[in-house]
Amino acid sequence: MGVYPDVDAYLEYLKEVRRLSELTIRSYRHDLEVFLAFLESRSIALDEVTVSDARHYSTHIISEKKYGVQSVNRMLSTLRGFFRHQVKKGRSSTNPFLRIGGSPRYRRLPEVLSRNEVLRILSLPIHSFFDLRDALMFHLFYSTGCRLSELLSVDLGDIDIPQERLLVKGKGNRQRFVFLNPSTIMLLERYLEQRRLFIDKNGPFDAFDANALLLGKQGKRLSASSVHSIFGRYRLKLGLSSRFTPHMFRHSFATHLLDNDSGIRLVQELLGHASISTTQIYTHVSHERLRSVYERSHPHGRNRDGD
Repeated sequence: MGVYPDVDAYLEYLKEVRRLSELTIRSYRHDLEVFLAFLESRSIALDEVTVSDARHYSTHIISEKKYGVQSVNRMLSTLRGFFRHQVKKGRSSTNPFLRIGGSPRYRRLPEVLSRNEVLRILSLPIHSFFDLRDALMFHLFYSTGCRLSELLSVDLGDIDIPQERLLVKGKGNRQRFVFLNPSTIMLLERYLEQRRLFIDKNGPFDAFDANALLLGKQGKRLSASSVHSIFGRYRLKLGLSSRFTPHMFRHSFATHLLDNDSGIRLVQELLGHASISTTQIYTHVSHERLRSVYERSHPHGRNRDGD
């Protein structure tokens, strides 16, 4: 891969000015690297990309069938954003991707845990410090609706037990408070005491993160890969037939709030969505659940043998 200072400058802009998360910037970097590889394979310079080249690239990534619809649309969106930045900085006269559309987007409804499944997960027995950490993590996900990255970045100083809330940093470095229910508060207080004893007993750690709320076995801040492994282990332990991921707690949090007549604007604020259109997918989930209840319960809404 050649040297592309304009790409490096754009990624730095996303990090320092737009304040996007590391995970989001990694996605942008990947998308740009795939595009640059395409240009290099055809000996096209970055500052010479035409609308025709953009169309060929779009056709190329769609026809490869390597990427799903959402990935293709994200990759094209990344390039629209990059060239928009190039035009703004005077490094390009036009945005070749401005009118390049992706595949029609099918928006899959989010998978949601049932109330009984949530109850089973939140009632798991606790036999060790790490059982306690996992239980707290599950309670925090369901009590707050946090994204995985938001929860993992929580520091001790972000906790406000008297006000029963956490300060979290969302996308674009936007901050918001999320709230803790009484059972989560009890677990949190128990965990903080056991966390201190764990450090006293097992420390000092070489790379101990004194500020991190959720700790791994080596005293470091719990990582996203470790969390996914934890969820996989509990999925087997609980005998769940469907997927079990951190984001399912977020989906369940939003859906269960709407099922209990919480306003969509409130749910938008709690989830940290910049646009209400992002939150509206959960109203579709609730509508689907309402339809399911109707078809099971209404005399003319269900099929019964002999009717």
